[in-house]
Amino acid sequence: MSKRIKGADGQTYKMVSPSDNEARKRTIEIVLSVVSVIVSVISLASGLGAAAFVDAFGGGGIYTGKLVLGILLSILAFSFAFFLNKKHTLFSWAIIVVGIILLLLCGDFGIAGGIMFIITGIIALIRK
Repeated sequence: MSKRIKGADGQTYKMVSPSDNEARKRTIEIVLSVVSVIVSVISLASGLGAAAFVDAFGGGGIYTGKLVLGILLSILAFSFAFFLNKKHTLFSWAIIVVGIILLLLCGDFGIAGGIMFIITGIIALIRK
């Protein structure tokens, strides 16, 4: 309920004040997640040629599958950044977990993107 105040002229006015539950702007997190997904997809896509070559000589498709899964995880972590205003702690931790999975799953090609997503998640956690 809004607070009513009486003015000098005797009329009643509604007091306007900034709300405490106002949504925080998450521009930094969104920009960092855009940079993270670009770095991640470029590095993972550059490894697809090498993975296809290795899979051709008996890899069984596992290397290509890991890199494609890494690209999908990068897109998933990028989409989490847009839900940070809803449940900030949950999606911050989700970005960190996806970054760790990306870092460990995709070998050398997932290091840059994984670290960037971990940094994005930590910054989102710190900024309340």
